[in-house]
Amino acid sequence: GLQHLFASQIRQELGGELFDDYFKFCIVRNPWSKAVSQFKYMSGRADLRGFIGMEEGAEFKQYLSLIQAKEHVKWAPQFKFVFDRNGEKLVDHIGFFENFESEVRYVAGLLGLAIDDVPHLNRADGSMDVLYDDESHEMVAHMYAQDIKCFGY
Repeated sequence: GLQHLFASQIRQELGGELFDDYFKFCIVRNPWSKAVSQFKYMSGRADLRGFIGMEEGAEFKQYLSLIQAKEHVKWAPQFKFVFDRNGEKLVDHIGFFENFESEVRYVAGLLGLAIDDVPHLNRADGSMDVLYDDESHEMVAHMYAQDIKCFGY
């Protein structure tokens, strides 16, 4: 679960001086795409479905309603991972999932690492749009309004 800590939590654990000594980066994702990906991920996670009271085979809008009622790092807004409570950016680079390969190459270059190939695992099947209607699109826009603003979505 360490990959799901907010930068502020990591900073608190390490101390500000050590935290500041490291290069820190994150990859953010389009909130509408992220919501669909998380919904699909939930199909294989009975524990998370149980946590929010989601039946197997639930509809996407029901999922969106349920995650608004129960806080969990899996569907927390992405800005919480990047900024502290005062709005200070705690990472050195914010990359975008939509440009994943170039982001990996950029960070690897900064770190002096040679990358031959950036594999694309868990590729989406392209069915994102069929889950959205005006209401579900607006639900995501409302839930992740700060992400949309902070990251330019």
